[in-house]
Amino acid sequence: MPDKAAVEWIRKGKAFAAKKRYKDALRAYEKAISIDPTYAVPYFSKAEVFAEQGQFKEALELCDKAISIDPNYADAWSKKGLCLFSLERFADALTACTRALALNGNDPMAWYIKGVSLDELGRSVEAQEAFGKSLELEIILDMEAEKKKMGR
Repeated sequence: MPDKAAVEWIRKGKAFAAKKRYKDALRAYEKAISIDPTYAVPYFSKAEVFAEQGQFKEALELCDKAISIDPNYADAWSKKGLCLFSLERFADALTACTRALALNGNDPMAWYIKGVSLDELGRSVEAQEAFGKSLELEIILDMEAEKKKMGR
């Protein structure tokens, strides 16, 4: 169970990140790490900030740290796939997304990155299947969001 104070700092960091106050977000995540260095979430949260800013090498290192703490952290595997794709390491991105999808088959981003990685590797038939799954999941998520808005 993560330390409550660390969780609170992560919450603060996410609020800063949502406002694009990245330095403040990173400071909040660092505070969470200093409180509980064995908690994977603040490392992943830092990775999100770095990836948002196009700093994929740094984000990749943080994803790897989060995964070393929690090898079943599906979101960290998915973000790792995005980072690897952005670094043009397509085969590695495919591997990371395949692992993410083994943990959470309903991750549209992992399906999309898997698709673009497959496409870059010349495997267009498989890529189209992955793109289709990504689109299908996006539609489902959009429908669920609309239902929530309408109070159903």
